[in-house]
This record gives sequence, structure tokens and C-alpha cells, in this order.
Amino acid sequence: MQTRYIILLLSLLIGSTSCVEEFWPEIDSYENVLVVDGMLTNGDELGEVKLSVSSSVASPELIPVSGASMYILDNQQIEIQLIETDNGIYKVSDPSFRAVIGGSYQLHILLSNGRRFESDICKLNAQSPIDSVYGLIESHESLDYNHDLQGIQFYLDNHSNNSDTCNYLWKLSQTFEYRSSFNINYTWEGEFLIYPKPDSLRTCWTTHQVTNIFTFSTKYIDKPTLTKFPLNYVSTETKELSIRYSLFVKQLSISDKAYDYWSELQEQNNSQGNMYSQQPIQIRGNVYNVSNPEELVLGNFTVAGVSEKRIYVNRPGLIFRYSECMPDYEGMRMLNWESPRYWPIYIVSVPPYNIMARAFNSACFDCRESGGSITPPDFWVN
Repeated sequence: MQTRYIILLLSLLIGSTSCVEEFWPEIDSYENVLVVDGMLTNGDELGEVKLSVSSSVASPELIPVSGASMYILDNQQIEIQLIETDNGIYKVSDPSFRAVIGGSYQLHILLSNGRRFESDICKLNAQSPIDSVYGLIESHESLDYNHDLQGIQFYLDNHSNNSDTCNYLWKLSQTFEYRSSFNINYTWEGEFLIYPKPDSLRTCWTTHQVTNIFTFSTKYIDKPTLTKFPLNYVSTETKELSIRYSLFVKQLSISDKAYDYWSELQEQNNSQGNMYSQQPIQIRGNVYNVSNPEELVLGNFTVAGVSEKRIYVNRPGLIFRYSECMPDYEGMRMLNWESPRYWPIYIVSVPPYNIMARAFNSACFDCRESGGSITPPDFWVN
């Protein structure tokens, strides 16, 4: 209740000094709403559906929905079962199943409380090829820095020979190799111990989904061809380009209705930086409550033909601005007073005089502390 009074007061104050027409969404109407994030393609990955409920705008969190029964019905009236593999994550149970081009698929969901949901019947459009994915060194302006960013802008070229393949959604994931600041020459565990493999925890690989949404339709252009379509930009402000970087592109050929959903979501995400650039819109997907079609359901069950391409980029010859750890020489004096619960404490021998130093935290020595793994992924190519 107090939050509502604060919001009301702020809106009155802003409204008294501006001619912009503010809009405050009814936040309560977006809480505890079912969110369906489903994807089915003709690729090698199993079809997957993530179920959750929306949380408070003031306290955003992921609230998965477990215990649902779920299947996909195809145009041959065959039921493809999904099983819950993790909390709120459901995958096609048959690892040999592949959706087929031209087939139609409908998602069916039964929640543990008895509520039933269905998606539209969705046709799987043929995929079109990705001709190339490539990166070009570019400088970009940024309001978050007092200098232009340097980095690599990634682009895509493609073409289509299919009349029903004109709407695209791109899903990207990035994997990069990086290093911690120091080798581990010694550890302190009540005494100095020589570390057997000084660089064994220094190099890691990590994979992240690119959160940006990329869509485009060639329906209204003369040739169904894309040249130099911009994807993500990676700057030298982080370690992503510091050694070797890989971009994995999934190009999804989607229906008109799916394109409308994803392009509206893209537009809304791009405008979130300014509350009043456009009024928040309620984007409805293609999943409905069977008993109450007017109930708000967020998300979408997307069925698409998929093409994939992975590229690798080595460290470019640019200025890198990410911070490195500084050796802490003074902290060495405190080793005898450190509690054993903080052991082992990593120590580096700093050249040229091999002076021993510690660091502010263990991530300066152990790259895994920054979220990566010391084992490269199976697809990695050096």
C-alpha cells in the first residue's frame, strides 16, 4: 500500500512539471500470470517448454511451475510427450523425435491444479540457409562511457528460395575463452605450499545466451535476401574478445503470427530505457486457457524451421579496457591471522623479483569463480 502512495505522489510531481502524458501500468494484473516459453524445430535439439508464473515488478524473480502434464499433438493426431527434466523445464521425452517441415503442431498443457491450456495449431515452415556470419571491427558511441566503444559488430547474410519463408527470428549464444589475472604459485594453509600446476585454474570457457531479440521480415522487399543484417555487438570493455570468441546463430523461419509476437516483444524491450517512450503494451502469445480464453497468458509456443552456423573470432588488435586484479603485497602480512575457513589462500610470485602477493578475491586466480569452466565445450575449436 505504501508503494502505491509513493507511485501516486511521484506521478503527480512529475505531471506538474512536464507536458508528457505519463502512464502507470496496473502492476497487480501482471502478477501470477502463466508464462509459456516453448520452442519446437526440425533441428537436433529436443523441443522444450519452460513454464513459470510472473512475479512482482518490485521484486522480480523466476517462479517455475512444476508438476504439469504436457504433450504436443501433430497433424497425424500423434501425441509427443514432454517430461519435466528440471524445475519448470519440460522436454520431448523421445530423443529420436524430429519435427518435420510442413507438419503442424499444437501444445497441450495440464497444470497440477486442473487448468488446461492449448496453443494455436502451428505449421513448421521450411528453413532458409545462412550464407555467412561475420564480424567487422567498429567503434560505437555509448552514453554509459566517456569514450567510444571499440569492438566487433557481427552481421549475417542469407537468402530464401521458399515463398513461405520470409519471417525470421534469430537466437544467439556466445562462448568465449578468458583468463584470470594470476597464476597460483603457492597456497597458504598455515604454511606456504608450492602449487603443483600454477596455470591450471587460469583459463576458462563460458557460454551465455545473447538476450537481445533479433527479427526481420522480407515479405515486403523485392528480393528475399538479407545482406549485412546486424546482430550483436561485442566491445573490448569486457574479456569476451580477450582470447577467442565464438558466436552461435540459430535462424528460425517463423509464421506471420509468431513474427508479430516476437517483433512486438523486440520493440518493447528496445524502448524500456525510457518509461514514456511508449506505453507498456500487453503482448499476447498463442497459448490460451481452454476454459477461459480471455485469461491473460504470457509467452509463446514457437514452431520453426531452423538453420545454424557457428563462427570463431580471435582477439582483435584493439585497445582493451577491462580491469585486471592488482597484486596485494601488504595483505601478505595478515596471513597468520586469517581463519582456516578461508584456506587455501592463493599466492602469486610476481616477476621480475618474484615477490609474493595475494589478491582481493580468489577470482583473480581461479577463473571458475567468474562463472566459467576449465574444460572447453565439446564444440570448441582452437
